[in-house]
Amino acid sequence: MHPSVEAFALAAGLLALGAALVHRFGFPPLPVYLLTGLLVGQRLPVQDLEPLPSLGLLLLLFSVGLEFGPDRLKGLSGKAVQAGFYDALALPLGFLLGLLAGLDLRGAALLAGAIYVSSSAVIVKLIIDLRRVANPESEVVLVTLVLEDLVVILLLALLGGQGPEGVIVSLLLGGIYLFLANLFGYRLVSFLESLSDELVLLLGAAFTTGTALLFHALGVSESLGAFLAGSLAASLGLRERFERLFGPVRDLGVALFFLVVGASARDLFQGLTPALVVLALLGLLVKLPLNFLGGARAGLSRKRRLYSAFYLVPRGEFNLVLGALAQAQGYPLVAQVAVLLVLLSVPLGALLIRFAPELGRLLLRETPSPRRPARSS
Repeated sequence: MHPSVEAFALAAGLLALGAALVHRFGFPPLPVYLLTGLLVGQRLPVQDLEPLPSLGLLLLLFSVGLEFGPDRLKGLSGKAVQAGFYDALALPLGFLLGLLAGLDLRGAALLAGAIYVSSSAVIVKLIIDLRRVANPESEVVLVTLVLEDLVVILLLALLGGQGPEGVIVSLLLGGIYLFLANLFGYRLVSFLESLSDELVLLLGAAFTTGTALLFHALGVSESLGAFLAGSLAASLGLRERFERLFGPVRDLGVALFFLVVGASARDLFQGLTPALVVLALLGLLVKLPLNFLGGARAGLSRKRRLYSAFYLVPRGEFNLVLGALAQAQGYPLVAQVAVLLVLLSVPLGALLIRFAPELGRLLLRETPSPRRPARSS
Protein backbone atom coordinates (compact mmCIF):
# COMPACT_ATOMS: atom_id res chain seq x y z
CA MET A 1 0.00 0.00 0.00
CA HIS A 2 1.24 3.49 -0.82
CA PRO A 3 2.75 5.34 2.19
CA SER A 4 0.42 8.30 1.60
CA VAL A 5 -2.63 6.09 2.24
CA GLU A 6 -1.15 4.86 5.52
CA ALA A 7 -0.30 8.42 6.59
CA PHE A 8 -3.78 9.63 5.67
CA ALA A 9 -5.52 6.82 7.56
CA LEU A 10 -3.49 7.52 10.70
CA ALA A 11 -3.92 11.29 10.44
CA ALA A 12 -7.66 11.09 9.81
CA GLY A 13 -8.14 8.75 12.76
CA LEU A 14 -6.20 10.98 15.15
CA LEU A 15 -8.00 14.13 13.96
CA ALA A 16 -11.40 12.45 14.27
CA LEU A 17 -10.60 11.34 17.82
CA GLY A 18 -9.53 14.84 18.83
CA ALA A 19 -12.54 16.48 17.18
CA ALA A 20 -14.89 14.03 18.92
CA LEU A 21 -13.40 14.86 22.32
CA VAL A 22 -14.01 18.61 22.00
CA HIS A 23 -17.28 18.40 20.09
CA ARG A 24 -19.24 17.29 23.13
CA PHE A 25 -18.13 20.46 24.95
CA GLY A 26 -19.10 22.75 22.06
CA PHE A 27 -15.54 23.89 21.30
CA PRO A 28 -14.04 24.28 17.80
CA PRO A 29 -11.60 21.52 16.81
CA LEU A 30 -8.91 23.73 15.23
CA PRO A 31 -6.60 23.89 18.28
CA VAL A 32 -6.91 20.11 18.67
CA TYR A 33 -5.66 19.67 15.11
CA LEU A 34 -2.64 21.84 15.93
CA LEU A 35 -1.98 20.03 19.20
CA THR A 36 -2.22 16.68 17.42
CA GLY A 37 0.48 17.82 15.03
CA LEU A 38 2.64 19.01 17.91
CA LEU A 39 2.27 15.71 19.78
CA VAL A 40 2.62 13.16 16.99
CA GLY A 41 4.20 15.18 14.19
CA GLN A 42 7.59 13.51 14.50
CA ARG A 43 6.05 10.02 14.31
CA LEU A 44 3.67 10.86 11.47
CA PRO A 45 5.09 11.30 7.93
CA VAL A 46 3.19 14.50 7.24
CA GLN A 47 5.05 15.03 3.97
CA ASP A 48 3.13 12.06 2.55
CA LEU A 49 -0.17 13.88 3.13
CA GLU A 50 0.43 16.41 0.35
CA PRO A 51 -1.24 17.82 -1.66
CA LEU A 52 -4.33 17.63 0.58
CA PRO A 53 -3.15 20.20 3.20
CA SER A 54 -2.16 22.73 0.53
CA LEU A 55 -5.42 22.14 -1.33
CA GLY A 56 -7.35 22.60 1.92
CA LEU A 57 -5.71 25.97 2.48
CA LEU A 58 -6.59 27.14 -1.03
CA LEU A 59 -10.19 26.00 -0.62
CA LEU A 60 -10.38 27.78 2.73
CA LEU A 61 -9.27 31.04 1.12
CA PHE A 62 -11.69 30.39 -1.75
CA SER A 63 -14.47 30.07 0.85
CA VAL A 64 -13.40 33.35 2.45
CA GLY A 65 -13.60 34.97 -0.98
CA LEU A 66 -17.15 33.65 -1.37
CA GLU A 67 -18.15 35.96 1.49
CA PHE A 68 -17.11 39.05 -0.48
CA GLY A 69 -19.72 39.27 -3.18
CA PRO A 70 -21.18 42.70 -4.01
CA ASP A 71 -24.35 41.89 -2.05
CA ARG A 72 -22.43 41.31 1.19
CA LEU A 73 -20.21 44.37 0.79
CA LYS A 74 -23.13 46.68 0.04
CA GLY A 75 -24.94 45.46 3.14
CA LEU A 76 -22.22 46.51 5.58
CA SER A 77 -23.57 48.71 8.35
CA GLY A 78 -21.90 52.13 8.66
CA LYS A 79 -21.66 51.99 12.44
CA ALA A 80 -20.26 48.46 12.34
CA VAL A 81 -17.64 49.61 9.82
CA GLN A 82 -16.58 52.30 12.29
CA ALA A 83 -16.05 49.56 14.87
CA GLY A 84 -13.81 47.84 12.31
CA PHE A 85 -11.66 50.96 12.08
CA TYR A 86 -11.04 50.84 15.84
CA ASP A 87 -10.16 47.17 15.47
CA ALA A 88 -7.66 48.08 12.73
CA LEU A 89 -5.67 50.16 15.23
CA ALA A 90 -4.17 46.83 16.25
CA LEU A 91 -2.12 47.00 13.05
CA PRO A 92 0.08 50.00 14.01
CA LEU A 93 0.29 48.71 17.59
CA GLY A 94 1.41 45.29 16.36
CA PHE A 95 3.86 46.93 13.97
CA LEU A 96 5.34 48.88 16.89
CA LEU A 97 5.64 45.68 18.93
CA GLY A 98 7.51 44.11 16.03
CA LEU A 99 9.97 46.99 15.82
CA LEU A 100 10.53 46.85 19.58
CA ALA A 101 11.19 43.10 19.24
CA GLY A 102 14.01 43.86 16.79
CA LEU A 103 12.26 42.99 13.52
CA ASP A 104 12.78 44.92 10.30
CA LEU A 105 9.88 46.61 8.51
CA ARG A 106 8.69 43.52 6.63
CA GLY A 107 8.89 41.31 9.70
CA ALA A 108 7.06 43.90 11.82
CA ALA A 109 4.32 44.11 9.17
CA LEU A 110 3.90 40.33 9.19
CA LEU A 111 3.69 40.35 12.99
CA ALA A 112 1.13 43.17 12.89
CA GLY A 113 -1.07 41.13 10.56
CA ALA A 114 -0.86 38.06 12.80
CA ILE A 115 -1.82 40.12 15.86
CA TYR A 116 -4.61 41.95 14.04
CA VAL A 117 -6.62 39.29 12.22
CA SER A 118 -9.15 37.15 14.07
CA SER A 119 -10.44 33.78 12.92
CA SER A 120 -13.61 34.04 10.84
CA ALA A 121 -13.92 30.25 10.74
CA VAL A 122 -13.85 29.81 14.51
CA ILE A 123 -15.91 32.88 15.43
CA VAL A 124 -18.70 32.39 12.89
CA LYS A 125 -19.04 28.73 13.86
CA LEU A 126 -19.31 29.59 17.55
CA ILE A 127 -21.86 32.36 16.92
CA ILE A 128 -24.00 29.94 14.90
CA ASP A 129 -23.62 27.03 17.31
CA LEU A 130 -24.53 29.22 20.30
CA ARG A 131 -27.51 30.70 18.39
CA ARG A 132 -26.36 34.29 18.76
CA VAL A 133 -26.61 35.36 15.12
CA ALA A 134 -29.51 37.72 15.89
CA ASN A 135 -27.69 39.44 18.78
CA PRO A 136 -26.73 43.08 18.11
CA GLU A 137 -23.03 42.48 18.80
CA SER A 138 -22.90 39.70 16.20
CA GLU A 139 -23.48 42.12 13.31
CA VAL A 140 -20.61 44.31 14.53
CA VAL A 141 -18.34 41.29 14.87
CA LEU A 142 -19.19 39.90 11.43
CA VAL A 143 -18.59 43.23 9.69
CA THR A 144 -15.29 43.58 11.57
CA LEU A 145 -14.24 40.14 10.36
CA VAL A 146 -15.04 41.11 6.76
CA LEU A 147 -12.82 44.19 7.04
CA GLU A 148 -10.04 42.18 8.69
CA ASP A 149 -10.01 39.61 5.91
CA LEU A 150 -9.85 42.34 3.26
CA VAL A 151 -6.93 44.03 5.00
CA VAL A 152 -5.02 40.76 5.41
CA ILE A 153 -5.56 39.88 1.75
CA LEU A 154 -3.97 43.23 0.91
CA LEU A 155 -1.08 42.43 3.28
CA LEU A 156 -0.56 39.10 1.54
CA ALA A 157 -0.46 40.89 -1.80
CA LEU A 158 2.16 43.32 -0.44
CA LEU A 159 4.29 40.87 1.53
CA GLY A 160 3.71 37.52 -0.14
CA GLY A 161 4.79 38.40 -3.65
CA GLN A 162 6.79 41.20 -5.22
CA GLY A 163 5.78 44.02 -2.91
CA PRO A 164 4.03 46.99 -4.59
CA GLU A 165 4.63 45.40 -7.99
CA GLY A 166 2.73 42.36 -6.78
CA VAL A 167 -0.21 44.56 -5.81
CA ILE A 168 -0.26 46.13 -9.28
CA VAL A 169 -0.16 42.68 -10.92
CA SER A 170 -2.94 41.52 -8.59
CA LEU A 171 -5.12 44.50 -9.51
CA LEU A 172 -4.52 43.92 -13.22
CA LEU A 173 -5.41 40.25 -12.95
CA GLY A 174 -8.43 41.09 -10.84
CA GLY A 175 -9.56 43.61 -13.43
CA ILE A 176 -9.19 41.06 -16.23
CA TYR A 177 -11.15 38.47 -14.27
CA LEU A 178 -13.95 40.96 -13.53
CA PHE A 179 -14.08 42.07 -17.18
CA LEU A 180 -14.42 38.47 -18.35
CA ALA A 181 -17.03 37.80 -15.66
CA ASN A 182 -19.12 40.77 -16.82
CA LEU A 183 -18.72 39.70 -20.43
CA PHE A 184 -19.44 35.98 -20.11
CA GLY A 185 -20.82 35.65 -16.57
CA TYR A 186 -24.50 35.25 -17.46
CA ARG A 187 -23.81 32.54 -20.03
CA LEU A 188 -21.40 30.80 -17.64
CA VAL A 189 -23.96 30.70 -14.85
CA SER A 190 -26.63 29.37 -17.22
CA PHE A 191 -24.19 26.72 -18.39
CA LEU A 192 -23.28 25.65 -14.83
CA GLU A 193 -26.96 25.35 -13.88
CA SER A 194 -27.31 22.58 -16.44
CA LEU A 195 -24.38 20.58 -15.05
CA SER A 196 -24.29 17.99 -12.28
CA ASP A 197 -22.90 18.82 -8.86
CA GLU A 198 -19.96 16.48 -9.47
CA LEU A 199 -18.90 18.32 -12.61
CA VAL A 200 -19.38 21.75 -11.01
CA LEU A 201 -17.21 20.62 -8.09
CA LEU A 202 -14.43 19.55 -10.44
CA LEU A 203 -14.66 22.72 -12.52
CA GLY A 204 -14.63 24.88 -9.39
CA ALA A 205 -11.59 23.06 -8.03
CA ALA A 206 -9.78 23.46 -11.35
CA PHE A 207 -10.65 27.17 -11.48
CA THR A 208 -9.48 27.80 -7.89
CA THR A 209 -6.19 25.93 -8.14
CA GLY A 210 -5.55 27.23 -11.66
CA THR A 211 -6.00 30.82 -10.52
CA ALA A 212 -3.70 30.20 -7.56
CA LEU A 213 -1.06 28.72 -9.88
CA LEU A 214 -1.36 31.68 -12.26
CA PHE A 215 -0.85 34.16 -9.43
CA HIS A 216 2.12 32.17 -8.12
CA ALA A 217 3.71 32.00 -11.58
CA LEU A 218 3.48 35.81 -11.83
CA GLY A 219 5.16 36.27 -8.44
CA VAL A 220 1.96 37.09 -6.54
CA SER A 221 0.60 35.27 -3.50
CA GLU A 222 -1.35 32.15 -4.49
CA SER A 223 -3.54 32.77 -1.45
CA LEU A 224 -4.70 35.98 -3.08
CA GLY A 225 -5.52 34.06 -6.26
CA ALA A 226 -7.72 31.58 -4.39
CA PHE A 227 -9.45 34.46 -2.59
CA LEU A 228 -10.12 36.25 -5.90
CA ALA A 229 -11.59 33.05 -7.38
CA GLY A 230 -14.06 32.85 -4.51
CA SER A 231 -14.98 36.52 -4.71
CA LEU A 232 -15.60 36.22 -8.43
CA ALA A 233 -17.80 33.15 -7.93
CA ALA A 234 -19.83 35.07 -5.32
CA SER A 235 -20.30 37.99 -7.71
CA LEU A 236 -21.83 35.56 -10.22
CA GLY A 237 -24.36 34.32 -7.67
CA LEU A 238 -22.70 30.92 -7.15
CA ARG A 239 -22.01 31.28 -3.42
CA GLU A 240 -24.60 28.86 -2.04
CA ARG A 241 -23.85 26.08 -4.51
CA PHE A 242 -20.08 26.28 -4.07
CA GLU A 243 -20.37 26.46 -0.27
CA ARG A 244 -22.46 23.30 -0.30
CA LEU A 245 -20.15 21.44 -2.67
CA PHE A 246 -16.77 22.51 -1.32
CA GLY A 247 -17.59 22.48 2.40
CA PRO A 248 -16.73 18.83 3.21
CA VAL A 249 -13.61 18.76 1.00
CA ARG A 250 -12.43 22.07 2.46
CA ASP A 251 -12.95 20.93 6.04
CA LEU A 252 -10.92 17.76 5.48
CA GLY A 253 -8.08 19.66 3.82
CA VAL A 254 -8.07 22.38 6.50
CA ALA A 255 -7.85 19.76 9.26
CA LEU A 256 -4.82 18.22 7.56
CA PHE A 257 -3.30 21.68 7.00
CA PHE A 258 -3.56 22.50 10.71
CA LEU A 259 -2.04 19.10 11.52
CA VAL A 260 0.94 19.79 9.24
CA VAL A 261 1.40 23.27 10.72
CA GLY A 262 1.35 21.80 14.21
CA ALA A 263 3.96 19.22 13.21
CA SER A 264 6.25 21.88 11.75
CA ALA A 265 5.68 24.14 14.77
CA ARG A 266 7.39 21.59 17.02
CA ASP A 267 10.77 22.70 15.69
CA LEU A 268 9.73 26.36 16.04
CA PHE A 269 9.05 25.98 19.75
CA GLN A 270 12.42 24.46 20.58
CA GLY A 271 13.68 28.01 21.06
CA LEU A 272 10.65 29.21 23.00
CA THR A 273 11.57 31.96 25.48
CA PRO A 274 9.62 33.89 28.13
CA ALA A 275 10.00 37.02 26.00
CA LEU A 276 8.30 35.25 23.11
CA VAL A 277 5.39 34.19 25.34
CA VAL A 278 5.04 37.76 26.64
CA LEU A 279 4.99 39.06 23.06
CA ALA A 280 2.22 36.60 22.15
CA LEU A 281 0.20 37.55 25.24
CA LEU A 282 0.55 41.25 24.43
CA GLY A 283 -0.63 40.51 20.91
CA LEU A 284 -3.57 38.63 22.35
CA LEU A 285 -4.60 41.38 24.76
CA VAL A 286 -4.03 44.45 22.60
CA LYS A 287 -7.32 44.10 20.71
CA LEU A 288 -9.62 43.78 23.74
CA PRO A 289 -9.80 47.52 24.61
CA LEU A 290 -9.87 48.47 20.92
CA ASN A 291 -12.87 46.25 20.23
CA PHE A 292 -14.61 47.46 23.38
CA LEU A 293 -14.23 51.05 22.15
CA GLY A 294 -15.29 50.01 18.67
CA GLY A 295 -18.45 48.49 20.09
CA ALA A 296 -19.22 51.83 21.76
CA ARG A 297 -18.75 53.57 18.42
CA ALA A 298 -21.21 51.12 16.89
CA GLY A 299 -23.80 52.03 19.52
CA LEU A 300 -23.66 48.85 21.58
CA SER A 301 -24.41 48.82 25.29
CA ARG A 302 -21.58 48.20 27.75
CA LYS A 303 -22.51 44.55 28.04
CA ARG A 304 -22.67 44.04 24.27
CA ARG A 305 -19.37 45.88 23.80
CA LEU A 306 -17.73 43.41 26.14
CA TYR A 307 -19.27 40.52 24.24
CA SER A 308 -17.96 41.85 20.91
CA ALA A 309 -14.46 42.18 22.39
CA PHE A 310 -14.62 38.57 23.60
CA TYR A 311 -15.88 37.33 20.24
CA LEU A 312 -12.85 38.69 18.40
CA VAL A 313 -10.24 36.97 20.59
CA PRO A 314 -9.72 33.74 18.56
CA ARG A 315 -6.98 33.77 15.91
CA GLY A 316 -6.83 31.04 13.30
CA GLU A 317 -6.48 30.40 9.59
CA PHE A 318 -4.89 33.66 8.42
CA ASN A 319 -2.46 33.64 11.36
CA LEU A 320 -1.14 30.31 10.12
CA VAL A 321 -0.92 31.61 6.55
CA LEU A 322 1.06 34.62 7.76
CA GLY A 323 3.17 32.41 10.03
CA ALA A 324 4.05 30.06 7.16
CA LEU A 325 4.90 33.06 4.98
CA ALA A 326 7.06 34.54 7.75
CA GLN A 327 8.91 31.24 8.21
CA ALA A 328 9.58 31.02 4.47
CA GLN A 329 10.91 34.60 4.42
CA GLY A 330 13.25 34.11 7.37
CA TYR A 331 11.22 35.45 10.31
CA PRO A 332 10.96 32.50 12.75
CA LEU A 333 9.96 34.86 15.59
CA VAL A 334 6.81 35.90 13.69
CA ALA A 335 6.02 32.27 12.85
CA GLN A 336 6.37 31.31 16.52
CA VAL A 337 4.12 34.14 17.69
CA ALA A 338 1.52 33.40 14.98
CA VAL A 339 1.23 29.71 15.92
CA LEU A 340 1.35 30.44 19.65
CA LEU A 341 -1.46 32.98 19.24
CA VAL A 342 -3.64 30.32 17.64
CA LEU A 343 -2.87 27.75 20.33
CA LEU A 344 -3.64 30.23 23.12
CA SER A 345 -6.50 32.21 21.64
CA VAL A 346 -8.80 29.53 20.21
CA PRO A 347 -9.51 27.66 23.47
CA LEU A 348 -9.48 30.92 25.46
CA GLY A 349 -11.74 32.65 22.95
CA ALA A 350 -14.13 29.70 22.84
CA LEU A 351 -14.48 29.88 26.62
CA LEU A 352 -14.95 33.66 26.59
CA ILE A 353 -17.62 33.46 23.90
CA ARG A 354 -19.38 30.52 25.50
CA PHE A 355 -19.57 32.18 28.94
CA ALA A 356 -19.82 35.81 27.77
CA PRO A 357 -23.15 36.49 29.58
CA GLU A 358 -21.83 35.15 32.88
CA LEU A 359 -18.54 37.02 32.52
CA GLY A 360 -20.41 40.19 31.60
CA ARG A 361 -22.44 40.08 34.78
CA LEU A 362 -19.28 39.40 36.81
CA LEU A 363 -17.07 42.08 35.24
CA LEU A 364 -19.76 44.74 34.91
CA ARG A 365 -21.35 43.82 38.24
CA GLU A 366 -24.74 43.33 36.70
CA THR A 367 -27.38 41.08 38.19
CA PRO A 368 -29.67 38.93 36.09
CA SER A 369 -33.03 40.52 35.40
CA PRO A 370 -35.67 38.94 37.65
CA ARG A 371 -38.34 37.05 35.82
CA ARG A 372 -41.72 38.66 35.84
CA PRO A 373 -44.44 36.54 37.41
CA ALA A 374 -46.84 35.06 34.92
CA ARG A 375 -50.11 36.92 34.66
CA SER A 376 -53.11 35.04 35.83
CA SER A 377 -55.75 34.65 33.20
